[in-house]
Amino acid sequence: MPHTLPVPLTSLATVKLQFKTWRKTRKQKSRIPDELWTAAVSLSDRYSIHCISKALHVNHTALRDRVSSYKTNKNQHTHSCFIELPPPQSPVFECLVEMENRFGDKMRMNFSGGVGLDLWALSQNFWEKRS
Repeated sequence: MPHTLPVPLTSLATVKLQFKTWRKTRKQKSRIPDELWTAAVSLSDRYSIHCISKALHVNHTALRDRVSSYKTNKNQHTHSCFIELPPPQSPVFECLVEMENRFGDKMRMNFSGGVGLDLWALSQNFWEKRS
């Protein structure tokens, strides 16, 4: 059985017609051609093996084995690789704030990166209250 499937997607009805035509013209007791098996296997991504075997009147176990063999070969030929992407470039903020209130209390804040604090509220609280 070939390991590659035809590129165009065929429908179950199309493959069923191909099997019907082959059965009318085949020699008695001849094997199903590889092209028909390949077409039947190609349906396994969209239909269950039971549905395909019933519609095409083929042996369920034989179809299951061919689908399994195809998927194993397909997975062996699939290559995956890791591509490291650089982190997104975002602006880096650095900020140094030094405050001294009328009581002589001092506050120094050093921020780098994005700040999730409400700096205005923090500084207002510092100015208004005695520590």
